[in-house]
Amino acid sequence: MGIQKYQHSAVSIQLSAVSIQLSAVSIQLSAVSIQLSAFSYQHSAYGLDHRLEACATVLLAQGARSSIGAFESNKLTADR
Repeated sequence: MGIQKYQHSAVSIQLSAVSIQLSAVSIQLSAVSIQLSAFSYQHSAYGLDHRLEACATVLLAQGARSSIGAFESNKLTADR
């Protein structure tokens, strides 16, 4: 029984580390999003198509979802 308790603690610590990493990824994605928005606004004055920003937004959203999906997958595996 004691070994299982320590194993669950180790899994909990690993999940916390994953959560911290995902927070860092989220912060980085936010920074990239801000940079892309600034880029889009700078270039909109030059008549570039607005599809550039839409494309970047979709890519960022997919990246965020895949990171969160990986975290949820790890969490479900740990709960078993």
